[in-house]
Amino acid sequence: MLARLTAATVASRASFDVEEIEDLRLAVDELCIALIQGQGDGRLELRFSRDEDQIEVLGTLRPGPGVPGGGIAGQSDDGLSQRILDALVDEHGHESTDGRSQAWLRKRRARQQA
Repeated sequence: MLARLTAATVASRASFDVEEIEDLRLAVDELCIALIQGQGDGRLELRFSRDEDQIEVLGTLRPGPGVPGGGIAGQSDDGLSQRILDALVDEHGHESTDGRSQAWLRKRRARQQA
């Protein structure tokens, strides 16, 4: 998936270690799944931003024509997506506004040991 490849590239350029890169890849995958699950057709947009020690990903699902803006991103009956994201990233959240589902996550780079 292009989203995971992009996440890995951004994290690599930000000097994240191999484990942090893999965590971010998995988290972005989970974020995408949570956004599109049960939503039917639509357009998924991801925005990656980074600073010195952190990467933030904002995902937005815009429903296709005739598709109602479904539930809140990342909400499943068992909360599995939330637990997975809790384990992989430092912060994450979601909301639904104007018929669009949005979810975000932040992953901080571990401090390098001297």
